[in-house]
Amino acid sequence: MSTDHALPYRNPALPVEDRVSDLLSRMTTVEKAAQLASPFGAVVDVHNPPETGWGTAVAALSSLDARPREAAKAANELQRKHVEETRLGIPILLGEEALLGFKVRDAVVFPDAIAQAATWQPELIEEMASTIGRQMTSLGVRQALSPLGDTARDPRWGRVEETYGEDPYLVGEMATAFVRGLQDADPDKPVIATLKHFIGYSASEGGRNTEAAQLGERELREVHSVPFEMAIRTGGARGIMPSYNTVDGLPVTGSAELLQDLLRGELGFDGIVMSDLNAIAQLATKHGVAADQRHALALALRAGLNQDLDNRVSTAEIVDAVTDGVLAETDLDNAVSTVLRAKFAIGLFENPYVDVASVPETFDGDTERALARRIAERSTILLKNDTIGEKPLLPLDPGVGRVAVIGPNADRLMGQLGNYSYQVLDSVTRQFAHAANPQATADELAEIVGRMGPDDARLMVSSVPIVTFLDGIRQRVSPDTEVAYAQGCTIAGEDTRNIDAAAAAAASADVAIVVVGDQAGINGFGTVGEGLDSTDCELPGVQRELIEAVLATGTPTVVVLSHGRPFVLGWLSEQAPAIVSSFFGGEEAGNAVAGVLFGDVNPAGRLPMSMLKSAGSAPSPYGRAVQGRAYVNGDGGFVFPFGHGLSYTRFEYRDLVVDTEATTDGTIRLAFTVVNVGDRDGDEVVQIYGHDVVARTARRGRTLLAFQRISLAAGAGARVSVAIPASMLALWDRREGWVVEPGVIELFVGASSASIRLSDEVTLTGQHHLTGAARDLFSRVTTAQVTEDELSAVSPSLLTAQLVN
Repeated sequence: MSTDHALPYRNPALPVEDRVSDLLSRMTTVEKAAQLASPFGAVVDVHNPPETGWGTAVAALSSLDARPREAAKAANELQRKHVEETRLGIPILLGEEALLGFKVRDAVVFPDAIAQAATWQPELIEEMASTIGRQMTSLGVRQALSPLGDTARDPRWGRVEETYGEDPYLVGEMATAFVRGLQDADPDKPVIATLKHFIGYSASEGGRNTEAAQLGERELREVHSVPFEMAIRTGGARGIMPSYNTVDGLPVTGSAELLQDLLRGELGFDGIVMSDLNAIAQLATKHGVAADQRHALALALRAGLNQDLDNRVSTAEIVDAVTDGVLAETDLDNAVSTVLRAKFAIGLFENPYVDVASVPETFDGDTERALARRIAERSTILLKNDTIGEKPLLPLDPGVGRVAVIGPNADRLMGQLGNYSYQVLDSVTRQFAHAANPQATADELAEIVGRMGPDDARLMVSSVPIVTFLDGIRQRVSPDTEVAYAQGCTIAGEDTRNIDAAAAAAASADVAIVVVGDQAGINGFGTVGEGLDSTDCELPGVQRELIEAVLATGTPTVVVLSHGRPFVLGWLSEQAPAIVSSFFGGEEAGNAVAGVLFGDVNPAGRLPMSMLKSAGSAPSPYGRAVQGRAYVNGDGGFVFPFGHGLSYTRFEYRDLVVDTEATTDGTIRLAFTVVNVGDRDGDEVVQIYGHDVVARTARRGRTLLAFQRISLAAGAGARVSVAIPASMLALWDRREGWVVEPGVIELFVGASSASIRLSDEVTLTGQHHLTGAARDLFSRVTTAQVTEDELSAVSPSLLTAQLVN
């Protein structure tokens, strides 16, 4: 390596651009090409990288199956090879998945992304991401392949579990919070959050993964671009991963129109762009816009790609593309400069190593577990709670005589973890290995799949305890309460032989708790996740038969969903007296749901995506549903609408005051009061929607403009003041860009998109306002808690004054 510390690129006092220019001028074509290579997983040999090194390596540490300190040593070894044994000493950028926790062994497993969105509490997700960021930097990992900015409106799509739901504003709030928390976790060691999948990935035809998205430029910008823009402009996202799909015939990975004009030009992105795994090769093999791998690489790099994430190393092919004239050296230089700029910007040259001694023995300590439980509790959604006798079925009495806990996800570790958890991905890897070697002996099979297989997960090698629903219930009930358990059936199997035994257990119990749902996975292993799309969105296998057999006993029954997909459950809502949703709740899901079932936690999770009556009506976003939803063979609306969630207490909305006018370049202001009129403390998620009544283009029937989760003691109230930039109501005009038009805006305040408690309207006045690129995309909500006595004393003049303040 070069030991001359006086070289300009080694001088941290110089501007980053000067350092990039100096280093680039010293690099050979091979060294440049190596900076674009990003080998994945087991391809990375931490002890023997090539002489030129790699620019990035992803999943290098998680593939080692090593405990934190051993992983830190491996990271230092790989870094030392790059810094001390390559000619120019360019450090490697290590990346890893982080959507629901740092994806390495012995790390806390938080609830899945769709569960995080169900909290409707961005600041909580920012706290979670900050925890993940600190864990990452302690092992020298400085790039996260998370979060998702996809707006998911089709429950058939398997990756819906990885998203923050169907509304672009909710998705943008959550993604921005994640990016901010992760990147700023350690000011001395900034992290690159790689926002994905840009763009239109979730809008694929038929809900099928990686298929084409037929999107017009207006929907592309008004729906699918918005979360990315929020996380870029406000969150400061330093990384982007393009999607596998095409948009109106353009493969995103090879489109300068999307990666240069839209992403960098319109959205203001100035960071690093990493391909999805093997996505560049698909320009030739799937999309047919490149003749071979060399031409695919050249197309992607010209379009704006900077890192080639692949199961093999592409350095030689990039060099060949330059040598053969397929790729211009200037295009190569542009891509390499972006990679180098990112490394300089996060201080990787000055601080490449980690302090192994300071790495904890586990990333799953008491503090991390407490946070995981808090998120799981706040994401739990009470979908239905009928009255049986004189009171609602939930919450249950911990001293109830006998409880039957039934179902395939009741006591199965893998039944509550998202598909990008370390445990699930390791299990999938082993199952893929077995599929590749079907002649394996019984002992070899046990080694490959047995220790973490989805139906035998208790054998998994992991120091992270997973609290199942059965565990949580047993720990919560009174000592004298008897808890019986019966699996009943598997997640996706067709075997019904054990259903009768499960029904018998329910018949002899005072209450039955049936835990059903999904198994997360990837590409053929599981029921939901990447490459695991559904035509009907029904409960897999014979789980419906199990539930109906239990309900037929007449025992009061609570159905708990541990799932990643918003199921089609019209039949269940008609039959079951109580339904609780726990989108994959992570390692503490069992304790969290038990707390809700027995009343220690008052549920306040809200659906981030509607649960439809039929998959045949998908995609059916809530904004369209309120405008009419009839089919010749039935209602195609929702069973449970976007934003829905019940509580053990009741909330009353009152005293709405709205400024009747606002300028097109100004702010819409309103205020209202929420009172907890029940006898329990609880949280309410207030939601504010809007509708542009008359516009030059057709507008959505209802769109989320603001929300806030509020904690209120029994009998207490809060005055909620909301400021909504008029720019949030801008529409896209292909000639003028983003435009706010004068006219009437309807405002709706309520507990869900369908449960509207207050409404009014405001008139936007003035000229058509062209917002430009840097428009304000965030509303602001403030609350002031007041008692019931104080509420009765509030005068109309004071309410109006609050709008001005």
